[in-house]
Amino acid sequence: MYKVFSNTRLFIMTYLVLALPTYLADTGMIANSSLLYALSMVGIWAICLIRGTIIGKHWLVLIPSVAFVFDLTPALAAITFVPYLYHALAILLGAASPSIALSHRDTYKMR
Repeated sequence: MYKVFSNTRLFIMTYLVLALPTYLADTGMIANSSLLYALSMVGIWAICLIRGTIIGKHWLVLIPSVAFVFDLTPALAAITFVPYLYHALAILLGAASPSIALSHRDTYKMR
């Protein structure tokens, strides 16, 4: 499972696919949007947790959490661009970092 998300393109595509229902839930285009939004955020947290572990940035999961807080807090939901900005930041930071697991694969070889 961890090797799957060491691929940067797969991380970006999975994040975008999971983030799409959060944007559709904001527009009200989906009937049961709260359940779909919650499931999408759980998926985003999972891939950010896995990718953050792979690249050595365990705090990567906190960035979509800020977007989640801004979406669900009524006073902060008035600032509509912040969740989108934090999702883009999570994608950028998750994709820009090289994979530590792949760069140190020769470190633990038997000699």
